[in-house]
Amino acid sequence: MDIAAPPSQAVEPLTGLIDRFTRAHPAVSVRVQAAFTPRDVTEMVRTGVCELGLLASPEAEPQGDVRTYPLLEQRFVLLTPPDGPFRPGVPVRHEQLAGHRLIVGQKGTGMRRFVDDLRAEGVGLTVVVETEHRVAILPLVLRGVGLAVVADAWRGLAERAGALVLDLEPSTSLHIALVSRRAPLTPAAEAFVSSATGQ
Repeated sequence: MDIAAPPSQAVEPLTGLIDRFTRAHPAVSVRVQAAFTPRDVTEMVRTGVCELGLLASPEAEPQGDVRTYPLLEQRFVLLTPPDGPFRPGVPVRHEQLAGHRLIVGQKGTGMRRFVDDLRAEGVGLTVVVETEHRVAILPLVLRGVGLAVVADAWRGLAERAGALVLDLEPSTSLHIALVSRRAPLTPAAEAFVSSATGQ
């Protein structure tokens, strides 16, 4: 069974969903394919490249001819080096990002849209690195290259690596959902959806 997933949500909640599913169905193999934007996920599912997709989007309902199974919301958080410009445990207001250098994902991603929206609102920040390689973001932050706005899925990993993870105010979230084609699902995909949604 194939699942298309963006990098951040492949960290979490996908690992937890796969763990629960494979414990209940140990004979079923799961293949995760990378999709970098909500449009990529929807297109991979719509065209049959993957039977299921894990979608992370600012909008609650995806576009396109897919069936949606809402799961949860993930807030955006700010990653800084441990000696960064903000105090631990104190939420950072959007306007406080003015004058700072940020590391962003490519256009079409939730994190990039968040930063682009801040700039459109007049927050004067600098994009110092744009990367398709999400695995590079945390090391770049820890080296002091810049700060990064990422999904809360990164919190545990980032904190274990030594980064400071701060809430942003006002809070903004991504809607996380499984999506499938409207055609009948294979038994494996149906079981995965049931396991993920608790149905």
